[in-house]
Amino acid sequence: MAIKPVSVSQLNNYINRILSTDPILVNISVTGEISNLTRHSSGHWYFSLKDENSTVRCFLPRDRVKQLRFDIDEGMKIIAYGMISVYERGGSYSLNIKSIDVEGEGDLKKAFDLLFKKLSKEGLFDEDHKREIPEFPKTIGVVTSPTGAAIRDIVTTIKRRNPLVNLILYPALVQGPDAATTVVKGIEELNNNFKDIDVLIVGRGGGSAEDLWTFNEESVARAIYNSKIPVISAVGHEVDVLISDYVADLRAATPTAAAELATVDIAYYKDLINSCCPERMYYALKEKVYDKDNYIKNILESCNSSIKNLIINYSNELNLHKATIDGYNPLMQLDKGYAALKNEEGKWINSIKKVKVDDKVKVLLKDGELECLVLNKQ
Repeated sequence: MAIKPVSVSQLNNYINRILSTDPILVNISVTGEISNLTRHSSGHWYFSLKDENSTVRCFLPRDRVKQLRFDIDEGMKIIAYGMISVYERGGSYSLNIKSIDVEGEGDLKKAFDLLFKKLSKEGLFDEDHKREIPEFPKTIGVVTSPTGAAIRDIVTTIKRRNPLVNLILYPALVQGPDAATTVVKGIEELNNNFKDIDVLIVGRGGGSAEDLWTFNEESVARAIYNSKIPVISAVGHEVDVLISDYVADLRAATPTAAAELATVDIAYYKDLINSCCPERMYYALKEKVYDKDNYIKNILESCNSSIKNLIINYSNELNLHKATIDGYNPLMQLDKGYAALKNEEGKWINSIKKVKVDDKVKVLLKDGELECLVLNKQ
């Protein structure tokens, strides 16, 4: 029995459904070399992955472009993770990419150079942006793994050099695809919620180029650049130099070196004080106290004089207001020999029209009242 013919659209739709439900093709990783890279104005990127014998089209949507851990370019060998999808209208399939890893030391170096050139052009490495590290910090923030050797070295070194320093640790991942996100969040959290932090140490211990790559990512570089707190970058060993080292306010060769750069050795200052002549220190301190005592006395005298002047001025102003108020008080006129009249209801009498013969009225004098009878009106 012949199979009923299908349309081209039906065929492509059927193939799409088959491919989109295959357990391997919906979550596949493909390695190859980038070719024909096109960065479209829409924000999407299109390119091909090729090996010695074949080529596959690739599509990187703009939201995934923004999440790239590093830039890519022609000729780079990568591992692309994603799923196979069919473009039904054109009858072709492509790899719809979710994420990318760079493969090989040479290509990692190329990705590093691309980002270095980009950030350098933007001014993220400029010396005039870098700030001084405080000489005597009271609180130091650390963004690193809570279980690695780096945090142990930092804590041991700081507590040995200056046990008075407070440490605040933000536990972060320091390698893997999600590490950059946690490092960025740590820098931002310590900036926004801990205003007493004087300096930040951001980093990790040694590892391979892939292990250290978190500190070559653009998001981490920008977080360090935007930090209001001065940042010491402390990644890997002395030979490891990463993007975070270039953008930070100070680069330390190791986490231990970062702890030494961030703190002073108080034992040095103790020895320095003990080596000074006690007699000279006594007289120097006495002179300081004498100067401060005179300074405080002068301030007190100035304050007392100002307060006295204020009291006199306010007293004069108060008397002036009192005299003005008294001038409006009708009862104050009684002291001058005048009298005031009220009728039996207690209302003031200010006209002869308000009284009649035989009315009883009260006469108010300065020292008492009289009750009188009206005998006549004129």
